[in-house]
Amino acid sequence: MDDRATLASRLRELRDDAGLSTTRLAAELGWSQSKVSKIENRRTKPSVDDVRAWANATGAPADVAAELMDIAESVQVASIIWDRNLSGGRAAHQRTIGRTLAESVRTQVFQHAAVPGLLQTAEYARSILALADVFGVGDTARAAAARIERQAALYEKGRRFDFLITEAALRFRPVPHDALAAQYDKILSVATLPRVNIAVLPLGATPSAVQAHPFVIYTLPDSTHLATIETYTRELTLTDPEEIKVYSRVYDSLVADSLTGEPARQLVNALRAEAVSLID
Repeated sequence: MDDRATLASRLRELRDDAGLSTTRLAAELGWSQSKVSKIENRRTKPSVDDVRAWANATGAPADVAAELMDIAESVQVASIIWDRNLSGGRAAHQRTIGRTLAESVRTQVFQHAAVPGLLQTAEYARSILALADVFGVGDTARAAAARIERQAALYEKGRRFDFLITEAALRFRPVPHDALAAQYDKILSVATLPRVNIAVLPLGATPSAVQAHPFVIYTLPDSTHLATIETYTRELTLTDPEEIKVYSRVYDSLVADSLTGEPARQLVNALRAEAVSLID
């Protein structure tokens, strides 16, 4: 049994031993009953503070509470190591991301290296995924197709998408100039959707935060959040509320430094014109 399953089972045992229903425990904690149920069924990872409150409400001994809080801390960061967890290929991982999108009501994307996957054309996606295949998985075409398929979420009602892209990411050229011009067209087209906002951080902007790495923040229907970070070798999923607050502050700070609306569109159009002028 992994740490997350162990934690859920032990918390359920504490509730049962205390003779509390999920509804009664939720009332004691000031939570919704669904939050208690989701924690016990491993649909939500509890924070350290959640576990502390649960332990107090169920009368857990101090040593048990401390042990469970340690476990909670260890499961706050889920880590997928690419070469050990891609038995289904990168296409399967793209579909996993699609399921996370399907569960979220808002998606905030920061990308400083390349155009975000939700905005990529098929040719751009194939090129990026080929360059990113550091373990030689080799399913680039299928992964690209799955990435393009999940872009359908952009057109679904009830969802909001905010993209923060650096000018450097937009200038990155993994495809020929004509394909890059088509990529800019795709961005400009998606920017017209009513529930999509695109901000561009110009190269000359004075930074208010270090652009350490790309990340995505998902807001779920119950107002909880998770954030994902991809490195060359693994994907990290953060669920600790305090960590996610940091990422939200960084996101908001960088958006404040950026161009939005018509100025952002003008910059993308200028990059498109530059790419067109360089087509052989």
